[in-house]
Amino acid sequence: MADQAEKLRELVKKTKKQCRVIAITSGKGGVGKTSVSVNLSLALSARGAKVILVDADLGLGNIEVLMGLHSFYNLAHVIEGSKKLDEIILKAPLGLEVVPGSSGLSRIADLTDKEREKLLNALFDLCERSEFLVLDTMAGIGKNTVSFCTSADEVIVVTTPEPSAIVDAYAIVKTIYLQRDDTTIKLIVNMAVNSAQAQAVANKLLNVAQQYLSKNIIYLGHIQRDIHVNQSIMQSQPLFITFPNAPATKCIETIAQRLYFQKPTEVEFKKTGFMKRLVKSFGWA
Repeated sequence: MADQAEKLRELVKKTKKQCRVIAITSGKGGVGKTSVSVNLSLALSARGAKVILVDADLGLGNIEVLMGLHSFYNLAHVIEGSKKLDEIILKAPLGLEVVPGSSGLSRIADLTDKEREKLLNALFDLCERSEFLVLDTMAGIGKNTVSFCTSADEVIVVTTPEPSAIVDAYAIVKTIYLQRDDTTIKLIVNMAVNSAQAQAVANKLLNVAQQYLSKNIIYLGHIQRDIHVNQSIMQSQPLFITFPNAPATKCIETIAQRLYFQKPTEVEFKKTGFMKRLVKSFGWA
């Protein structure tokens, strides 16, 4: 066990390039989290950034379905050693690369030493080859979701104006802060009728977080309720590609621009970095 811990520490020390690791999550399902992950990743790619999208929704990953992609292999095959990372990565439009996940990874906290090493090596390689590493996590406050969120440089919480979604969004925000006090959390309000409704929702969450947690959440913006979103889902094609002039697409472009130019501070890029935080969060060293 000591030898394995030393290997993990050496792997973490090797990291030379710091990409921005962004975990996208939500307090509950059905708020469009994965759609936001896909289209925001494409919008960042369209700006010329090197983006890799990882399906870390270990229970119900559906990035492939939303993008019309097909694969026989996923991250679980890399961890078990039957495939190399380059053999599972899917090529998507605009230079975006997608790493398929697997429901089998729900046992991530119980991986063997060798499997942990393979997973960390894969994540290390992904960080080295990207500017943005986007993790589409599971909804809710499960251990795996919280561990990925507290390991990331930034967390984007997606909610809708629905009252239960707002309550659950606060629950995931509170849970993340309890695990890592200095997490940078940003908010997107999806399926909003207009900007005024979205701003009202954002104000509720921002005010509650400030009042009860003494934390400042950053509001990234809203995505308008748009029939084109459902149409793109039915076609198994990303909204950003299929309907580039749709109202929701324009909202995503605005959010991507804000995110792209919000350069992380030294506080966000901790000396520990994503890899060290991940190892610590899952209790591997």
